[in-house]
Amino acid sequence: MIRLGLCFFFFVVFSCFAAEQTRLPLNDYFAETWNTRSGLPHNSINSVVQTNDGYVWIATWEGLARFNGREFKLFTRTEITGLPDSGLRSLAPQADGGLYIVGARGGISHLYQGQWHAKPNATAMVNHVLKTPSDETWLALEGQGVVYREFDSAPDTAILENLSAYRLIEDKAGIIWVATSNGLYQINNKTARLITPDSGLPQSPIYTLYLTRQGELIVGSEQGAWKQVNNRFISIHAQLKNEAISSILQDDHDDLWFGTINKGVFRLSPLGLEQLDADAGLPANRILSLLQDRENSIWVGTNGGLYRLREAAFSTWTTKRGLTGDYVRTVLSHSDGSLWVGSSLGLNRIEDNKVNTFPPAYGNDPLSVLSLAEDAQGQIWLGTYTSGLMRIINGKVYPVLDRQNGLASNEVRALLFDSAGRLWVGTAAGLTRIDVDGSLKQFSSTDGLPGDFIIALSEDNYGNVWIGTGVGVASFSPNLEKFTAKVFPAHFDAEYAFGFYAESEYIWMATDRGLVRCHIPTGEMSILGREQGLPVDKLFQVVAQGDSFWLSSNRGVIQVNQKQVKQRLAQLAQNNALPIQYQLYDEGDGMLSAQANGGSNPSAVLHKDGSIWIATAQGASTIVPERLKQATKKTLPTIIEAMYVDGKMTPLVQQDEEIILPLGVSRLSFHYAGLSFIMPHRLNYQTQLTGYNNVWVNRNQLTITEYTNLPPGKYTFKVRSGYPNGQWQNNDKTLTFVIQSYFWQKTTFKIMVFIGLLALVYGLYRYRLYHYKKIEIELIKRVEQQTNDLQQQTDAFAHQATHDQLTDLPNRRAFDCWLADNFADFKQHGSPLAIAIMDIDHFKRINDGWSHIVGDRVICVVAHMLGELNESDDSQVARWGGEEFTLLFPHKTAQQAAQLCEELRVQIANYDFSNIASGLSVTVSFGVADSLAVNDYDRLLAQADQALYQAKSNGRNRVEVITL
Repeated sequence: MIRLGLCFFFFVVFSCFAAEQTRLPLNDYFAETWNTRSGLPHNSINSVVQTNDGYVWIATWEGLARFNGREFKLFTRTEITGLPDSGLRSLAPQADGGLYIVGARGGISHLYQGQWHAKPNATAMVNHVLKTPSDETWLALEGQGVVYREFDSAPDTAILENLSAYRLIEDKAGIIWVATSNGLYQINNKTARLITPDSGLPQSPIYTLYLTRQGELIVGSEQGAWKQVNNRFISIHAQLKNEAISSILQDDHDDLWFGTINKGVFRLSPLGLEQLDADAGLPANRILSLLQDRENSIWVGTNGGLYRLREAAFSTWTTKRGLTGDYVRTVLSHSDGSLWVGSSLGLNRIEDNKVNTFPPAYGNDPLSVLSLAEDAQGQIWLGTYTSGLMRIINGKVYPVLDRQNGLASNEVRALLFDSAGRLWVGTAAGLTRIDVDGSLKQFSSTDGLPGDFIIALSEDNYGNVWIGTGVGVASFSPNLEKFTAKVFPAHFDAEYAFGFYAESEYIWMATDRGLVRCHIPTGEMSILGREQGLPVDKLFQVVAQGDSFWLSSNRGVIQVNQKQVKQRLAQLAQNNALPIQYQLYDEGDGMLSAQANGGSNPSAVLHKDGSIWIATAQGASTIVPERLKQATKKTLPTIIEAMYVDGKMTPLVQQDEEIILPLGVSRLSFHYAGLSFIMPHRLNYQTQLTGYNNVWVNRNQLTITEYTNLPPGKYTFKVRSGYPNGQWQNNDKTLTFVIQSYFWQKTTFKIMVFIGLLALVYGLYRYRLYHYKKIEIELIKRVEQQTNDLQQQTDAFAHQATHDQLTDLPNRRAFDCWLADNFADFKQHGSPLAIAIMDIDHFKRINDGWSHIVGDRVICVVAHMLGELNESDDSQVARWGGEEFTLLFPHKTAQQAAQLCEELRVQIANYDFSNIASGLSVTVSFGVADSLAVNDYDRLLAQADQALYQAKSNGRNRVEVITL
């Protein structure tokens, strides 16, 4: 997905600062899963490790994979002669950067500095390999015990026989411990001794071993996890005694993680013993391997895929953590340090990581909370959707005011206690002020308000009360006791004011067209919106924290630098402003939903501990900005992965060696990667080619650099990677190469030509004129050809970015751009614009009943029919996602569009799909709406979606039109 502002993902893992942080509960970690659909060769992850260069390696039953954060590179026996087998059992990274790979058929391979070295095979499947400081190689074999080799090519010497050995580990005293099917063995001076039950261990198979940073030996058995203390073994936790432990990990907090045979993962920490299983999101409950990488993510290898847990930038409170409802409308930071959350199902207080619920005093129906406020005594007042104004008394919610006793409406979207102690109540039908003496005063559009739908209230530093409505903004002066309309300039095209932030002489407003700043004394306004570089028009709340503004929106939370924003606004007046730089946070950063809620207040707030809380459609999300500033201090390795010479891959050499390239090289390309697994698609890159241009060139997120027609000579290619908005680290990688010269390019030949020129001045002069003319023509042709090639490549990239790969129809991005760019024009000219959302009926049955391949063919056939409509009319057709398509009908009403949709529906229903699958029939449903009664394209889409829902509810295979 292309986003101008996805330049900063920032930053999703912060456990590298464990000493300064509180542990997250397991359920609060952000999880990701990879499997064969993601590029892995097999879903059983037998081993996952990280080597010194930063790569993550995965061993499976179908081969080896290397992960750079963006993609998996597979290594197979057909390409790598040194690989032992297709089925790989275990990986063992070495301190020198090497990696041992062992296989199911006894094969052993050593990867070191890019070179693969096959070692003599063992006689059985190798479950684990241990390389000791004395250069001995120890092998744990399936069914044949333990053998060792004095060096890699030495013959095997048996130490244990007639059992299965699973894991080997050497402690600081040089003693080797072995996990076997017969129990735990200790090998000292090549002599093995069984650890008997007298030592405290149960008499059961031992599957894994782990040596902690403190030197403690942890044993994972069929009957729990055990720790060696003073030559005896004690149970680590009583609840683990009946669990079969298959893998163990100690993380940077010194917490212990336990993978099990069939119960998922357990973590033992000061939070207690926590479990994570398939019901909570694991791909499978059989755990085969565990890893904590350099960025402190936890990798879990299961027999159903690769799973990763990371402490994300955002943590979200939902009903799973105790909230009464997930659809959160408002959040409030209380002076006592607690955080209040109002949702569609009630009111909660979060304090010390605990949630309290406040039920209504009368009745059992849940309250839909829209707004919150704290009075001077610390009491909580709340505005509701249907019950008016209420407050908390003795732990319960009591009614205060509604439509029957003074409010203009029961829908209360904003509350404000001003500096005089008066309570302002913003409702859907006007504004009510409750004075200190309890008297009420009503205000509406007849009193100077721009509209009666009140959605935001704030007080500035001058004591003015600001009122945001659906049709503009006004301020109330306490001295004049009247409202003054604050008219947005016409070119702003703004109407809704969702939230305010007061700052010295300015009031900042989150509007439906961007961030507006108003100079209070003069009323002068400026705006920062999409035209100035923000990714969205509609903003809900402004929160100032540190050097940043945090803006909530329907697309996520946007972070912008306050100083840069103010500079850009000053430059706008001079027409020389550059696009604003921003960071957009969404689901990839830990938010369960990027849809932040607005139209209720406060919908985002700065908490006393420096965290920011945002009301979203799936819980209350919180972020600690200070953690983001620390993330750039993490070391970021850079790797040159491949070099291509005229389209063919060239083997790489060590950094201090040179690559000699053949004569006539015309095109070189370098592929590289920054090995961050938490933000690989948002890293920035710079390259330099010493000998050609000795300056760093910004490549942004591009991981390929190409050079053409370099003259002969010696060059050094350099590349470095950096975190978004971070300083460049000293992590550049270099590759030196030499382009050989033809004999006529050498100095000796040029001297001979010069001497010949002196002897044959006139003749060679004429010849050289002709010769240079010919070269000029050739160069022009080559430049034109390369320019054409680059243009074709650019056109192909542009097409891929805006078209669906399966159907070759425009994709959702292209549809959104077209609708966003053209909707306003249709509204301005009064021309109708109709939209239809089409869904293939019961598509899941097609996938389940026939196959996903048949489903894809059905989508292609339907797309072709829709494409024919596009060719015969001025309509626009796009694949919305999955089995949904969108159709735009310029200059047509909903009824006209519905007629076309009905023709399409009949055509599809009558189409013979038996050539795809026997017995297959397909119908579709349409939802149609037009722009005549809506003011923004989001609402148009919502109406079409509502119509589609009606079509599905009314039996499918039909066309429904929204009528207003």
